[in-house]
Amino acid sequence: MTSKQVFAEKWKTLPWKHFEKNLFRLQHRIYKANLSDDIDLVNRLQCLILGSSCARYLAVRQITKSNIGKKTAGVDGISSLTPKQRLELAEELKNLKNWKHQNLKRVYIPKPNGEKRPLGIPTIKDRAMQCLVKYALEPVYESKASRGSFGFRPGRSTWDIQTNIFLNLQSTSNGYTKSILEIDIEKCFDKINHQRLISMIRLPKQAKQFLWSALRAGVLNERSKTAEGTPQGGVISPLLCNIALHGIEDIWNENICKTRINQRGLRYADDVIYLLKPNEDVTLLRNKIDTFLSERGLNVKESKTKLVKSTEGFDFLGWHFKVKTKNKKFVSYPTSKSRTQLINKIKTTMKDTRYTLDQRLNKVKIIYNGWWNYNKFCDMRQINLWGIKSWTNNYIKRHSKMPRNKRTETLSTIFTGQSFKVNAHVSVIGTKSPYDNDWLYWARRRCKRYTGPLLKTATKQQYKCLHCGNPFRSDDIIELHHRDGNNKNNKMSNYVALHRNCHQYQEIHSVTRLRKVSS
Repeated sequence: MTSKQVFAEKWKTLPWKHFEKNLFRLQHRIYKANLSDDIDLVNRLQCLILGSSCARYLAVRQITKSNIGKKTAGVDGISSLTPKQRLELAEELKNLKNWKHQNLKRVYIPKPNGEKRPLGIPTIKDRAMQCLVKYALEPVYESKASRGSFGFRPGRSTWDIQTNIFLNLQSTSNGYTKSILEIDIEKCFDKINHQRLISMIRLPKQAKQFLWSALRAGVLNERSKTAEGTPQGGVISPLLCNIALHGIEDIWNENICKTRINQRGLRYADDVIYLLKPNEDVTLLRNKIDTFLSERGLNVKESKTKLVKSTEGFDFLGWHFKVKTKNKKFVSYPTSKSRTQLINKIKTTMKDTRYTLDQRLNKVKIIYNGWWNYNKFCDMRQINLWGIKSWTNNYIKRHSKMPRNKRTETLSTIFTGQSFKVNAHVSVIGTKSPYDNDWLYWARRRCKRYTGPLLKTATKQQYKCLHCGNPFRSDDIIELHHRDGNNKNNKMSNYVALHRNCHQYQEIHSVTRLRKVSS
C-alpha cells in the first residue's frame, strides 16, 4: 500500500459517527445554556468546540467534501486537498489564536437584472476555520432566532415562508383586505457595520478576533481592507447577515395584539416583507425599519421598496402571490421571470457542445425536475411549458440523427408532468430548532422533503441511517443504496437509506453489513 493510500484509508476510517455525536451534544448544550442566558456556560462550551478534534475534522470534511463550491480556489490557487493535506489542516485549526486570515479572491457572478454580484472567496484553510467558528456560533443564534426568519437557517426553507404567507392571506384570515410592504435593503452584505456586528456576537475573545480579521480581509490587488459588509462567498457570511438583521421581522409585532397570531414580518436573508391589515400606520412602520437599519449602517433602497394590495399581487422568492378579487382565494405560482430563467437555462445547456447529447439531456432533466420540485406547493394548473419541450425536440432533430420514436420517448421522460400539492407544506413549528434535540421531529421533516422509495425506506428505518446508526438531521443529504450492489434491482427490499457520506463509504469499501432497525 502506497503512502497516498495509507493517508486515504486513515481519513476514511476516522470515527465520523463519534465526531458527529460529540459535536451535536456540545451544540445542544450551548443552545440550552443560551436559552437560559447562562453566558459563562455558553462561553466555556464554545471553547470546547473550538478546541475539539471532532469539530476540527468535521469542519475540514464539510469544506472539502460536502459544501457546494468546495472546488473553488482562493488566492492561493488551491481548489482541492489530498487526504494527507486534510489531516494536516485539521491539526492546523488548533491555532485559532495566531490564525491570519488571507486576502479574498474577487469573483463576479451574473445577476438576473444583468448586473454582476461580487463575491469574496476565502482560501480553503480560511473557509475551514470559518466553519469551525460557525459550529460554535450557530446554536447561540438559533436559540434566540425569530419565528419569522427563514433564510440560511438549519431546518428551514423557502417552503416554510410560502406557507406563512398563505396562512396570512387565505380567505379565513381576510387576506383580501391586507397590504404587503416589500422592503429591499440596499447592498446588505456590503454595508453592514463591522463594529456593530461584532458587538452582537457571543463568542470567546479569540474567535471574535478571527471574525474581525475575516470581516476586514481585503481583496487581492485592491489597496484597502474591507471597511464594512460581510464578504459574500464566506462560509459564515449568511449567518452573520442573519445576526445583523435579527429582529427586523418582529418590529411590527409589538404594535399588534399579544394573543396568538400569525407572524406579520417575514424575512429570508435580506429580503423582508410585512403583511399589514387595513388602516395600519405604514409611516410608523417605515420609521421603525429606517431606525433599525441605520443602527447597523444599512438603509432601504427606495426604488425597490413598495406597498401593494394583496389583490394586486407581489413577487417574492421566485413566486407570485395574489388574492383573487372574485372569490377572495389565495393563489401562488412561479413568476414569469422564473419561467423565463428556466427556459433560458435549458436552451443554454442544450447548446453547450462541450458535452455529448445524452449528457446535455441528463442535465436538462435535472434542471427541469429541480424547478418543478421547488414549485411543487404552488398552483401549477395554468403553467404551460409545452414551448420548451417543442424547442428541445426541434433542436435534437436538427443536430442529431436520433430516430423520431426514441426522440419522443426521451422527451417524455424529461418533460414529465410532475405532481404538485397546492399549499400542502406544513411549516416548522414556531421557534423550534434542530439544536433542541427533538431528533424525531426533525428527521421526519427532513425525510418528507423526499418522495417515492426514499421516503418509504427512510420511514421504514425509523428515520435512522443503517450505516452509522445516527438519525437523519435537518440538513443531511439522504441517498438510496442498493443492498446487493445491483443498481437495476429496484425492489423495495433492496433499498437502504443512508447519509451521503455513509453512502460514499459503502460504495468505496463494498460494505455489505448494515445495522438492523431496532424495534
